[in-house]
Amino acid sequence: MRYIGLDIGDGESAVALLEENSVIEPVIQPIDGAGSIISVVGMAGTEVRVGEKALLDRKVVHLRSRFKSRYLNSLDAERDIERFAFGIKKALENDEPDLFNKDTYVTVGCPAGWKPKDRERYADLMRKAGFGNVHIVSESRAAFFYARYAQGLNVAPELLNKTTLVIDIGSSTTDFAYIINGRESDIGTFGDVSLGGGLIESCMLSKALKKSPDREQIEEVFRESTSWKNRCEIVARRLKEQYFLSEDHWRTNPCVASETIYYDEPVKIRFELTEEIMADIISTPMQELNGGTFLECLSDLLRHASNCTKDNPPLLIILTGGASRMGFFQRACKQEFPQAQIVICPEPEYSIAKGLSYAGRVDKQLEDFYADIENYFTSGEIPALVEQSLDWLTVPLASVISGHIVNDVALEVLSQWKQGELKTIEEMEAPIRKGTEQLLKDLDSVEGVKPVVSEWCRRLFLKLQPRLDDICHAHNVDRSSMTLSAVHSMDGPDKLNINLEAKFFSGLTYLVTASLSAALCGGGSLALILDGPLGLLIGAVIGLVVAFLGKGAISKTVNRLDLPRPIRKMVAGSLKRSLSGSRQRKAIEEELINTMKKPEFTGQLVKDITVSLEKQIVEMARSVEMPIVQ
Repeated sequence: MRYIGLDIGDGESAVALLEENSVIEPVIQPIDGAGSIISVVGMAGTEVRVGEKALLDRKVVHLRSRFKSRYLNSLDAERDIERFAFGIKKALENDEPDLFNKDTYVTVGCPAGWKPKDRERYADLMRKAGFGNVHIVSESRAAFFYARYAQGLNVAPELLNKTTLVIDIGSSTTDFAYIINGRESDIGTFGDVSLGGGLIESCMLSKALKKSPDREQIEEVFRESTSWKNRCEIVARRLKEQYFLSEDHWRTNPCVASETIYYDEPVKIRFELTEEIMADIISTPMQELNGGTFLECLSDLLRHASNCTKDNPPLLIILTGGASRMGFFQRACKQEFPQAQIVICPEPEYSIAKGLSYAGRVDKQLEDFYADIENYFTSGEIPALVEQSLDWLTVPLASVISGHIVNDVALEVLSQWKQGELKTIEEMEAPIRKGTEQLLKDLDSVEGVKPVVSEWCRRLFLKLQPRLDDICHAHNVDRSSMTLSAVHSMDGPDKLNINLEAKFFSGLTYLVTASLSAALCGGGSLALILDGPLGLLIGAVIGLVVAFLGKGAISKTVNRLDLPRPIRKMVAGSLKRSLSGSRQRKAIEEELINTMKKPEFTGQLVKDITVSLEKQIVEMARSVEMPIVQ
């Protein structure tokens, strides 16, 4: 399997390739001989031109740039993106004809702020361009994968397992990924779909126009030819990149560039950057930011990220994206997150493409992992193991329940009969039945039940765990993230599987007791229990009264007699001792076990517990997002 990461940026684009079992970093694929290309597209007759070929070929018409920033608001941008993606694929195949002939997993990046419907439309465009079944991943998430696995970033692995905030600032958007313990948190990815370095380039062009003696003529050209306006914005972009690569140098020397516009007649436009000019640009109100300045909006966005992460502030900040080289941006990040170590990607033009290919490999492994988990469920192994283990649950549970039926239900009803609150032995049946039903309906709160269920869960988990370990091993998934056992052998509070175990274990304990209650009380099962344990109780009371009074002294309808209170008091002590004795309790316990072995009971219980186990194991598996062993 080959994993291709396609980073279509608003300013520049790149493609990376990662082989299935490669131990080296993803390899940047040449596009028309270059590692990364300018994100521009145009048409030369019926042929698509991209990058420098589109920019330099004077035959190219309909030259388009910054189409990604227009994607959410313009149908024309969709056409431009599709053409650009088609041009990239064609250029890749020109350099390596067999690139897409093998099994490929193509991952394409998008801003974190894009909604699911926007991502799906974007995937459709990539499919139309010929990339097949592509997968869309947020660019900030890809940046984290790059930071996690890239060898050139020199980030301590233990730091990456702490709280991390990835900030990806490109030409059109600024994206964030908030990661705790190597996993995207509930906050996940967020960002601003309108704040990017391209706004600075537009402002540079606007200021250059104002200073130009040929302003009116150039503005007329721009109105008639979008291509020339795009060419000039690209000149501004290159000058901006040159300036931020060596800000110290340009403090004393102006950074300048110019472009000659050949339309009706040649006319030149000049760009200039100094520290003072850049400070003015980022402090100029911009229409695209609703009148806010670039610096104000950046500060607001970083403050928002700080508020979102205040409960667990990031200790590591990873900066990536072409605009991450801007010095004022780096200083703003340090000011807002003083507690964090700031790491800047050394090659931001390639880091997202490489991160996307890493993301593709991890996500494909996870897809295969989920499939094997699903196969484990459909194999029938889980219900078979649950059924085989039921004796570990029902036998000790019968002992606990029998004790509560005697002590909390039967003896209480006996006391009411002794005091005359119940007239006959027959009337004892209804409150014993009702009390037992209430007891069984609320098993979760019955003392002694949870330890029994917990011990059963522990023994069952020991049976289930080896198969889960095998699946994890087969797909390079960190096995500690799929630990079912409630025994926390892992050290340290940062081990996320401990929290998962606690949630899984307590949730399953509750669901098992709920299933037991439903199986015991629902569908007529209580009548089965009445025929067994409760029938024994009533029979024992009758038998003891008859034995006390003598068979000849009382009729067989003793259960319907309203015995005098003195007689009740005389026999009550013997009844209490008999009901509380081990013999009577053992008989009730055996009847409970027999009842819980009936097919109508075990069938429903196995079904309920299996569904619960599968649901929670799937939930646990879905949480295994980033910690993939490489």
